[in-house]
This record gives sequence, C-alpha cells and structure tokens, in this order.
Amino acid sequence: MAKVPAIERMVDDPKQWEADLYAFMRASQGSRKGVIIDYIYEPGRTVPQRLYRYEVYPDYVMRVRDQFEFGYELVTGARMIEPRRTYGVYVIEINGNSNHVYVGQSWYLPEERLQQHLTGYAVFHAAKPFKRRGTTGRLRPDLYAHLPRYGSQAQAEAMESRWAMELRRAGYRVEGGH
Repeated sequence: MAKVPAIERMVDDPKQWEADLYAFMRASQGSRKGVIIDYIYEPGRTVPQRLYRYEVYPDYVMRVRDQFEFGYELVTGARMIEPRRTYGVYVIEINGNSNHVYVGQSWYLPEERLQQHLTGYAVFHAAKPFKRRGTTGRLRPDLYAHLPRYGSQAQAEAMESRWAMELRRAGYRVEGGH
C-alpha cells in the first residue's frame, strides 16, 4: 500500500475538513501503521498524539488502549508514523534555570513530548515538575542529542536513569530520570 500523505487543516469548511480527515484516518488504518494527530488541547495549544491502535468513526477517532476520543473538529493535522517504534531520552530545562533539568524517555520525539508536558497532557507521576502551575520548559538538545534511540523502552529507561545520574554528578539539579 502506498504511503498516505500528511494533511493539515487548511480549509475553512468544517464539513470538508471532517471528510478529508475521515478519509485520511481510514486510509492510514488500512495501512496498519500508526499516525500522529495534532489536536487542540486548549485555545492556543496544539498537542501531538500518537495513535497505534485506533478506531475510526465519522466524526472522531478513538485510541483503543483507553477509549479516548479525539473529535475531528479539534484535530489540526495528521501524518503517518514510521512502522518501527524507537525510544529516546530527552532533557528539558525548567523555568529558564539552565542548572535545573527534567530527564525523561519516550517514543515521542522530544519536541512532541515537550508540548505534552507543557499542556499538562502528560501530567502523571513521572512529570512532577509540570504539575506545578506556571512551569515552563525548553529542550536542551546539547544534553541529549548525542544519545542513541533504542528499540525497547527498557533500554531507554536504563539510559534515562544513567543519564540523570551523570547530570547530577556534573552538578545539575535533576528531576525525573527514574
């Protein structure tokens, strides 16, 4: 099956957008590959979300693992994911303090993961600094870009722990790094 081209919400007609997005999601689902959708989390904030197992309906797509629905009216773009998942470590500087960092790992690209943290989408036990209202962050690729991506989450988690320890030894105040 040919690769399904990415789409962006460029039309003003909501019905046309829903039809285009529905067609994209159906074609993507038929390819048996995952997709990334960009959806409006709150006014002015768009968050990327990867969907590997999903069901497509006329006006929404549902992530199978937790039955979370993404209404088409809130989706601003969609693109296919490469078939093989990889996991990487990322570092976020917290509140403009170059010495205070958060270390995490994810299959998301660091830019996608940062947006999730900043919108509160990923506010769970491993993202404590982002539970505090007003927390800001920016990626520090100088502290992680040299690290490889891994084929398993366990490998990435091990590197996350090792890298957090190395940064602590170097004098950084580190959160995360479990």
